Amino acid sequence: MPEVHPTAILEGDVNLAEDVKIGPYCIIKGPVTLGKGVQLLEHVSISGPTTIGAETILYPRSAIGYEPQDYKFKPGAPTAGVVVGERCIIREHATIHAASNDHTPTRVGNDVFVMVNSHVGHDAVVGNNVVIVNNTCLAGHTTVQDRVTLSGSCLIHQNCSIGELCMLSGGTTITTDVPPFMMVYQRNEIIGLNLVGLRRNGYSAEDINNLRDVFSKILRENMPRDELLQALSERMESSETVRKLHTFISEAKRPLAPVSRKRNVR
Repeated sequence: MPEVHPTAILEGDVNLAEDVKIGPYCIIKGPVTLGKGVQLLEHVSISGPTTIGAETILYPRSAIGYEPQDYKFKPGAPTAGVVVGERCIIREHATIHAASNDHTPTRVGNDVFVMVNSHVGHDAVVGNNVVIVNNTCLAGHTTVQDRVTLSGSCLIHQNCSIGELCMLSGGTTITTDVPPFMMVYQRNEIIGLNLVGLRRNGYSAEDINNLRDVFSKILRENMPRDELLQALSERMESSETVRKLHTFISEAKRPLAPVSRKRNVR
């Protein structure tokens, strides 16, 4: 049976897997579903509709599923809520807000680490194996693809997308779309490729070298998008990394972050 501390409050439709553990003074307002092995340590607050995947751990004062910070959203209006994946770690004072619509939830993938005092805004989509370091804020409708690292105190503007395996330096502000595999610094400033991340995640030397060549000869020119896509299309057939770059850029809805001209990037 689930272990529920006597001081915890469960209201409404709350579905608990058999080995869920709910600590002191937690508050759960359904509809909420907690998967196998989920742990709420203490003083955790969850408002439905919310689903938490197996083996996810929520630390004290984290708050999941409360209404979006959106002027257009009327308190009490229907919401699709939040879906959090498996094996996530949600640390103290982290918040994940409910969707501002009634059909598509705010979504956090599997194996995501949300550190202290970080925020995932309404209607955001966070991929798998993402690290969100202390005090980082994702505004509403943002997208963060798989295996991204957002260092401490990063600020991501609404509707922006961050591509796969990007790494943002501490304090970075993003108001653009950032293509995959980039390292970003200060404000929308690409300073190089995430070569360590590429190697650690199993990309071949050939794929990495193709990407380095494209970065040096094409991306750092900061050419218009149509020209950029044409240049990438001529190289993407033989390279997975270049193909992913082309796909991201072709689907981007905001301006792209430029490659810095101030630094000796590579």
